[in-house]
Amino acid sequence: MMMLETIEWFASIVGGFIALILFLRGFCLIRAYQVGILTKNMLGKKMPEGQIIARHGQVGVQAKTLMPGLYWRLPIIWSFRKVPVVTIDIGSIGIVESIDGEALPKGRVLADEVECNQFQDAEVFLANHGKKGPQVGILRPGTYRINTILFNIAKAPAVKIPENTIGVAIAKDGIPLPTGYIIAPKALNVNGTEADHKAYQNGQLFIDSKGYRGPQLETLQPGIYYINPNLFDIKIEEVAEVLPGYVAVIRSNVGLELERAPEGPDRSTGEGKLCGPIHEDVEKILITDKYTRGIWREPIAPGKYNLNAIAFTAYQVPTSAVTIDWASEGRIGTEVKGIKPTEAKAAGVLYSFDPLKVTSKDGFQLEVNVRMVIRIQPGNAAYIIARFGSVANLIDQIVHPLIDSSFRNKAGEKKAIDFFQSRTDLQTEALVHAKERFSEYNVEAQNLLIAYIDIPKDLLDTQTKKEIANQQQAQYDQEALAQEKRIAVMEKSSRADKQKDVIDAKLSIDINNDRAEARAKEADGIRRSVILQAQGTKESTILVADGNSYKSKIEGDGVAAAYNAQKEAIGQQNVAIIKLIQEIAAGKIQIVPQILVGGGDASAGGNLFNAWLAQMLSQKVPKQEGK
Repeated sequence: MMMLETIEWFASIVGGFIALILFLRGFCLIRAYQVGILTKNMLGKKMPEGQIIARHGQVGVQAKTLMPGLYWRLPIIWSFRKVPVVTIDIGSIGIVESIDGEALPKGRVLADEVECNQFQDAEVFLANHGKKGPQVGILRPGTYRINTILFNIAKAPAVKIPENTIGVAIAKDGIPLPTGYIIAPKALNVNGTEADHKAYQNGQLFIDSKGYRGPQLETLQPGIYYINPNLFDIKIEEVAEVLPGYVAVIRSNVGLELERAPEGPDRSTGEGKLCGPIHEDVEKILITDKYTRGIWREPIAPGKYNLNAIAFTAYQVPTSAVTIDWASEGRIGTEVKGIKPTEAKAAGVLYSFDPLKVTSKDGFQLEVNVRMVIRIQPGNAAYIIARFGSVANLIDQIVHPLIDSSFRNKAGEKKAIDFFQSRTDLQTEALVHAKERFSEYNVEAQNLLIAYIDIPKDLLDTQTKKEIANQQQAQYDQEALAQEKRIAVMEKSSRADKQKDVIDAKLSIDINNDRAEARAKEADGIRRSVILQAQGTKESTILVADGNSYKSKIEGDGVAAAYNAQKEAIGQQNVAIIKLIQEIAAGKIQIVPQILVGGGDASAGGNLFNAWLAQMLSQKVPKQEGK
């Protein structure tokens, strides 16, 4: 009996201990940083097929969570699970995916957001017809008490748009794009106004406003954005920059394709003469409405633009100058920031080709280095892009073939040396021709220079030798002419030196002729005098006197003529000096005069003249006294 009582006592103790354990196990303390999740193990309704989270007393994981505090549940029926609260930091978002709820509508990718206190009230979420799968709604930075059995929370970084960049949004959910559209039309409210979805941060408003899938027109400026990456894919693009000296022609991808435009370029060109016929609409599809598909008629000026690279394509066109070189050396070719590689050569400082290879009329191969400068007016930039697609294509299709053919044609008309020597005329003619032809394509030819013409060395050596020979011949001709002039000068100098003797000789001849004539007259007079005397007439005396008088006159005229000739040749004073010297040489004048006539600062010629005068006076005085 005591044994039985002992066993009962022991069993009651064990039962009480077990009951105590079970009772204690039924307690659960939920701390401030925890969320309590209950699971009902029995004694409840079975969940319908496909349901995962239990509600309203159903057996299974309960949707309702426990807030911080002390709870007791019967351990056999209930079990507790404690999970940490969900914390989203300032640079992140929480992406939510539900494992239970209604099925997603057909064609949808994300489940619409429903009122459920930021996914913290799972029962309300399910009661408000929350859908399974990824959710449109996200968790912003903060702390959340969420049933992590129902909701899978994945952290993702917030969208950060750095400086000098923009964000282009591509919607993954919404209404499919209409046929013919590349860029999604803007989301609109029921009243037709543009929906303010806070730069894609309010994803549910975007969906409710019937936003379209695909690339969006509105861009994101620099900053931080809390955007659901399951709803929008954000591409970071650099801002578009149009450099000084350029304009950008914009091709719009917004809206439907434009069928026709009412007007074309300012100057109609008809058919292209170098690149074939022009399509009738190629230069007419230029638009002024920025939200219409096509090429903007007006280009944008230099500066920075938040340009949606998917919605708008920018073609940079240089408007200051484009330099084109046909040369083997000195190429500059620079890449310009913001210019596509295919456009780099045309948009850079220099666009280079190999030297022009031409054949002269006499069969010589020549290389011509040419530099040309062209310019495109800003107002014509859109027509260049519409017609050629790029400045590079313009140069390849128009500028290069025209200049190349121009010089080839000129070279075929001239010999190599003539072609080389006529470079100034060649570049003038080529520039005039280029201006005329380029104007047909709305391009200005501003300048053309021939830098160098490379001709064969043998031909150049021959020309050099010929030129040297010509220079030498010219030098010899100049030297011969100089020697001839030297001979003439020497001859004239000798004649000048002998001029006095010539004059003296001429004077002597004249005097002798006059004397001879006087003697002849005298002889004739004597003859006649003798005859008359013989006749005994008085006429003889008269004839003698006449003869003597005529003799004296002839001699005096001769002396006077000689004197005048000497005076004209050497001067009157020098004639007097010569006469005086002749008298002294004949001994007719004494060097020391008998009568000295003194003077002041007289010259040597004056003293001699005075001496001669004194001598003459001394000879005449006795004759007067003798009378």
